[in-house]
Amino acid sequence: MSKIKDPSVKKNKKPSPLHPFEYFWYILTGLVGVWGLTYIVLGIVIQNLPITSEDDGLIKVNAQFTKTFGLDFFGWGLIILAIAAVAAVIVLLVFSNKVDRDYEKNVRRAQRLAQLEAEEAKEEQEQQEIIDAEVAPVEEKPEE
Repeated sequence: MSKIKDPSVKKNKKPSPLHPFEYFWYILTGLVGVWGLTYIVLGIVIQNLPITSEDDGLIKVNAQFTKTFGLDFFGWGLIILAIAAVAAVIVLLVFSNKVDRDYEKNVRRAQRLAQLEAEEAKEEQEQQEIIDAEVAPVEEKPEE
């Protein structure tokens, strides 16, 4: 029985679990999320810690930030964290669809190859079948 070999299947190659662009987007969304969390923590610190008059630099920065951008650190932190979360979900959806397509393609390929191997085995079996019949020796009569 001859094996059907698929030239697109490489034996000794380990597939990378993640695409390089996927690594990049995960790292980017993670860094943006940390940026948003930092703003949230600063906003909570400004609102809840007792700050003396000599340490009011953080309050001044928050007031200037609010005057310039319209929201304080906490508000912008929530917005930035939400943007990072939405971007991360989009990246997950895009790359999970790609993985699903690749998986389905490999399953279909395996089914086709299995079907071809089964047909080939059936043909080989038909060719190798031996007809088992009793054969009686032919007695030759001398011609008269």
